[in-house]
Amino acid sequence: MSAQSAREAHLATVLKSPAAVAAHDKAAWLDIFGRFNIVEDPVGSPPHVSGVFDAGSGVCGKGPLARFYDCFIAPSRIVFHVDQDIVCGSSVVRDLNMEVGLSDKVTIRVPMHAHYELMEEAGELKVLHLAAHWELAPMLRQQMSFGLASLSCGLALGGRMVRQLGLLGTLGFMSAAFNIGQAGKLCVARFVEAFNQKDFSAARMGGLLSSDFVGVAWPANQPPAALDRLASLPGQLQLGKTLASGNYITASFVLKPDAGGQALSGVAFFEFNMHEKKLQRIRFFVES
Repeated sequence: MSAQSAREAHLATVLKSPAAVAAHDKAAWLDIFGRFNIVEDPVGSPPHVSGVFDAGSGVCGKGPLARFYDCFIAPSRIVFHVDQDIVCGSSVVRDLNMEVGLSDKVTIRVPMHAHYELMEEAGELKVLHLAAHWELAPMLRQQMSFGLASLSCGLALGGRMVRQLGLLGTLGFMSAAFNIGQAGKLCVARFVEAFNQKDFSAARMGGLLSSDFVGVAWPANQPPAALDRLASLPGQLQLGKTLASGNYITASFVLKPDAGGQALSGVAFFEFNMHEKKLQRIRFFVES
């Protein structure tokens, strides 16, 4: 299979998801995922893991995935406004805004970076891992800005979450509001400054990197390397939409050449050691 054909196949698999969501086709949506799959939505909340024994359904199946659908997707009108799709190795990253209609009177817009990891199963591409990076606290503030309509939506959503996820699952979902936050964004801003000055010296980076720093991958499907790998990339790094979720900061970026040439865009994933509040791994998702 050519690189272009592989890209088209990976993207086509991912595009089945918004099509199934728009049609409210639960069976089609579940079929996009492999037998074993993990959904983190948002990243920082407990993952929904399917393919292992599930006490809720009594079998090893897609019970957790089905409950996630019933809780968050089935009752909502969801539209994806995509700025960029990036295929990098076995991953597809979507830079998007998700428009969610919770009721006739309440519609919210959620900035997001969605990371799909794909695998082949029985000769067909399936989603192994979906990590949806978005910020819970701003979403909740939006949801609560519609007066009495917000109260009605909030009570309905809370009831569904308790029924589908249980009390512990509901509390776990809400825990996603506590993430790396502003400390992570400030650390990333300092990293970008160092990148643009091409200064990755120990003195400059000592306060940014964790004791277990893995390295940087450019593009993300390559093995991690030392920070010096970035010194060979010409141009200035500019960040756009920047989100904190769990132990990640994700950021849309453009690498603008110093003189002439074509700008390169993508999404950067900055992973943090939450004990040290420092960078543990950096991956740049660009077209491979």
